[in-house]
Amino acid sequence: MRYHPLTMVFKIYHLVKNSLLFALILFVFQRNSEFWLYEYGRYAFVFMFVWRLVYIVIAWIFERYEWEGRTFHLHKGIFVKHTSTIPFSKIQNVTRKTGIIHKIFGHTSLTFETAMDGEDDAIHFEVLTKKHANYLLDLVKPGETTIPDEVHKEAKPLDESVDEYADKQEKDRTIHFTPMRKDLWKASFTSLSFLAILPFIGGAYDYFEPFLPETDQVEGLFQRLLANAWLFLGIIVLAVIVAVVFGMVRTFIRYGKYEISSDATYIYIDRGVLDESYFSIEKRKVQGLEINQTWIRRIFGLAEVKLISTANPNMENGAVNVNSLYPFLPIEKAYQLIEDLLPVYQLDVELARLPRKSLWIKLLRPSWLWILATIGLFYFKPDFLQIDQAWWILSLGLLCIIVLNRILDYLHTRYAVTSDQVQWWHGGITSRMFITKRKNVIEMSYSQTRLQKHFQVASVSTINRSVPAHIEIINDIPLTYARVIQDWYLKRQEDIRIDKEAN
Repeated sequence: MRYHPLTMVFKIYHLVKNSLLFALILFVFQRNSEFWLYEYGRYAFVFMFVWRLVYIVIAWIFERYEWEGRTFHLHKGIFVKHTSTIPFSKIQNVTRKTGIIHKIFGHTSLTFETAMDGEDDAIHFEVLTKKHANYLLDLVKPGETTIPDEVHKEAKPLDESVDEYADKQEKDRTIHFTPMRKDLWKASFTSLSFLAILPFIGGAYDYFEPFLPETDQVEGLFQRLLANAWLFLGIIVLAVIVAVVFGMVRTFIRYGKYEISSDATYIYIDRGVLDESYFSIEKRKVQGLEINQTWIRRIFGLAEVKLISTANPNMENGAVNVNSLYPFLPIEKAYQLIEDLLPVYQLDVELARLPRKSLWIKLLRPSWLWILATIGLFYFKPDFLQIDQAWWILSLGLLCIIVLNRILDYLHTRYAVTSDQVQWWHGGITSRMFITKRKNVIEMSYSQTRLQKHFQVASVSTINRSVPAHIEIINDIPLTYARVIQDWYLKRQEDIRIDKEAN
């Protein structure tokens, strides 16, 4: 069956948006330029733009998709035909986005992320009716009964029975988290979203600079403001209020309608006010978990929980990572969410700490960042705040930050290995917890540098399936424990055998 006709409108909208900058340069800013690059560039731009418009229309006529049994068949290409076959079993994540353009027409978009790598690693439906999207979501779920394939092989829209089927397939979900007003306040400050107003202020200043008074007049005005303390304080308070309100609005738009829910098989994440997103992942396809804490999130007692999967999440325009449960969860709520959503992961395990010798090796390990930075500072000797010999002060400050980060890394690092699970916290100023099941680890190894050999410690690394591969490393654990982890990993075949028997 053909893709929705509005797919052409959606692609033309993106074509215009992506071409706007080049059009302004060629036909507005450099419209009178006789330089050959701009002169011939105008002809090339018009030709490529018209060709792309024609291609979008022709591609919609020829490109089709269908499914048979539990397999998608995608037919692409105009002059060279190409057919992709993607089994439903390869689908890892589902992302549903409803942008402003979709809302205008009352439609949505849908992307099935797969574990495959290459050009056809995902199935994109850029415009769908909401009922058709719901139907496709239910279609790919394991064990679902489907409408006979003959209905879909006809090149015509889905009939009423399919829409009714999609409505009937909606299941009750358990809602685990929706942010409260205090959560949005914390998210606004810990994300530093109020600082996002600075680029707008800088852009506005560049735009209005020709209309502003001369520099001497501005300096005189500034001196008068400093002389009037109350007026100067009022301007500062007003600027802070504007920045905070801007940050709150920005945070509400991104996280205001946020919901984490689940059923027996899937985890669902819905978010967004203007641009709505929907993400779902099958629980058994979660390869592992991460809990991240930056220094500012630790002050507020917050953390971000990420799901590790074999699919590459489709993120555009710097959007929030759809694999993230919520970037600003209270740490207690983060643990509770993991227990509710994925009870197979055990978080109450007692974690071991690093021995004292690990601290010494962290402090003795040379820092190439500090060495190279010090050489550069010594060579250029920057005049920082008009302080003589400021280069060595900057070098010393960088060294203190590096030493502090290593001490914090020693204090934060904890690790544990149970019968079928590995878990550890590590990191300095920014810390991270990683937890995964043994059956999901495709490779594990330990290594030693000369310095580590002297102190009888080692670094252990694990690799999980992901795009790209997810690599985790914990440094300077006792060598005897590293060997225990290696022996533990060699028993991975037992978990795989049990998992196959269960399925």
